[in-house]
Amino acid sequence: MLSDIKEVNMAFEGYLLKVGAYEIPMEFIAAKTYDVTRNVMELKAYRDANGTLHRNTVSHVPIKINFKTPARLSNQDIEAVLSNIRANYKSALERKASITCYVPEIDDYIKQDMYMPDITMPISEIDGTTVYYEAIKITFIGY
Repeated sequence: MLSDIKEVNMAFEGYLLKVGAYEIPMEFIAAKTYDVTRNVMELKAYRDANGTLHRNTVSHVPIKINFKTPARLSNQDIEAVLSNIRANYKSALERKASITCYVPEIDDYIKQDMYMPDITMPISEIDGTTVYYEAIKITFIGY
């Protein structure tokens, strides 16, 4: 079942992304990497006999969010973020959660059910029992 997109009408409130009740701290989102895409989906576009374009778009528009963590975060740092994300899943099997994200295009927040696809975590260095990672790309895709 598709969930409806819900514009929250708050303007910027000091955070970019909330997974369920968990607000991802800004220090875990690397500068210049936060990106939100609002797709336009058409059911059918056509031109009439006069050449006028008619677009029939759908109201449910899945959002896609990408960001990277800063490089050199430790395994403890990454686990703190990922465990809070996991704790807010609606479905752990799907990695599905209710996401509230800031959308710069509209200077507002949108809330939508999304899933987190697989992430890769390239290791930068191991120092004793601490693992340090390169920047990790995290994505959420709307249903």
